Amino acid sequence: MNVFFDKCSDAVERASEYKTYSVFYSEINNPNLNIHTHDCCEILLCTKGGKNFLIDDKIYKVHNGDLFIINQFEAHKITFEPDCTIERYVLQIHPEFIFSESTPETDLSLCFYTRNSSTSNRLSLSDDELERVVSLFERLRENHRYGDDVIKNAVMCELLAVVNILFINNHPVEELSQNIQLKNAILYINEHLSEELSLEKIAKSAFISVNQLSRIFKLSVGTTVNKYIVGKRISQAKKCLNSGMSVSDTAYECGFKDYSNFIRTFSQSVGISPGKYKNSSCQ
Repeated sequence: MNVFFDKCSDAVERASEYKTYSVFYSEINNPNLNIHTHDCCEILLCTKGGKNFLIDDKIYKVHNGDLFIINQFEAHKITFEPDCTIERYVLQIHPEFIFSESTPETDLSLCFYTRNSSTSNRLSLSDDELERVVSLFERLRENHRYGDDVIKNAVMCELLAVVNILFINNHPVEELSQNIQLKNAILYINEHLSEELSLEKIAKSAFISVNQLSRIFKLSVGTTVNKYIVGKRISQAKKCLNSGMSVSDTAYECGFKDYSNFIRTFSQSVGISPGKYKNSSCQ
């Protein structure tokens, strides 16, 4: 049972289609990756390289041995130093697998859905913790021949349990980016997502010029302000549709005043129309 892939899209597709899990391993930069969400939860282990990791309204500096925990509603994007190798394991886990393997005594979803203003998506692992987590990832790469699926499912459950233990025992209070101007801009966007958002309004909230706003976004987040806004709105739209909200109400709630533009943008970003996404999530 192959669960290791060279392309992130293949790993996401496999985990989503079979409602299970898969791993993407890479040592290649992908600086053009836009802010995005998946239908799966994600664990990203960076063993070498990286710059910043944007997850919703938090910006984390990436260090070797950092492990990031993301649920399917959190928009995210990692940025890389130019001409620098980044070694990372990216685990995609469908929520159905997490819930099906949880028990009344052991909630494997805890690290993905425990969120408040002080929650950190990042765990900075010690050398021993890093070695243990990497060894579990590598066991998912092996061909165990007889009982391969059973063994890999067991390894997957152990990996989820280990990550939850680390989350519970070593959960630090994470500060937002030291760049107060960028933080203020992102907070303003998130708080006014359903409204008309202009660069002028956002820049004013951060007490900077539009040119400064565009520059710090490009440098720190690695994308444009408008692409960030669209990514956040699509992420919010998925939450609304999952909750049972109608497509038209979702469009308005997420700041898409033009209904046809919402249909087009959502379909391009997610791969299916919002109507089909709503029907599939409600089944």
